[in-house]
Amino acid sequence: MKRLKVFSVILFLGFALMSHAQDFRIGLSLAPTISFNKGMIKNNDSFVISDSLKSGGLGFKGGLWADYGFAKNYYLHSGILIHSRNFHSDYSNMKVTTVEIPLALKMRSNEVTDNIRILGFFGATLDINVSAKADNVVVNDQINKIGSSFIFGAGAEYNVGFGNINFGLSYHLGMTDIMSVDYFRTIPRHLSVDFAFYFN
Repeated sequence: MKRLKVFSVILFLGFALMSHAQDFRIGLSLAPTISFNKGMIKNNDSFVISDSLKSGGLGFKGGLWADYGFAKNYYLHSGILIHSRNFHSDYSNMKVTTVEIPLALKMRSNEVTDNIRILGFFGATLDINVSAKADNVVVNDQINKIGSSFIFGAGAEYNVGFGNINFGLSYHLGMTDIMSVDYFRTIPRHLSVDFAFYFN
């Protein structure tokens, strides 16, 4: 809960800065994802890794990205994304649908060659878990509704005249447990292959 309170304060400060943005861009994002969750099961008052053979799975997310410029080549990056992800373990196959709201500092270089810039960003996301299934059985009562993740990534931007195409990789390291039960836990981690188009 302390981490969520810290994120809430950061989110408030972020929106305060956004209100003074010098530049505003909005775009569409699509991204395949690869999860690297490790399931842990409680054993004698401690948790041990339960996935001896496999973990994680493939997923997909999409939605809106928004960048708010507050200085030259510096942006507050936010948006809203729907993420459908899969977790495979020795005990069950889970599918969780999450609404992700990122808040990150995004840095953009000057042009390194014609119409191409290098990007980098880091920050956090507010993760709202809206539904979950384990072996095709609804288990919404066994997950935490709110979570958060630390994110960082890099990529490139190409200007095509009527907009900007972004491509990059980002890593999302969960700071909270998905599960609400006391005998099993899994911390979400995933790699995202990010594609986005920003409108001018």
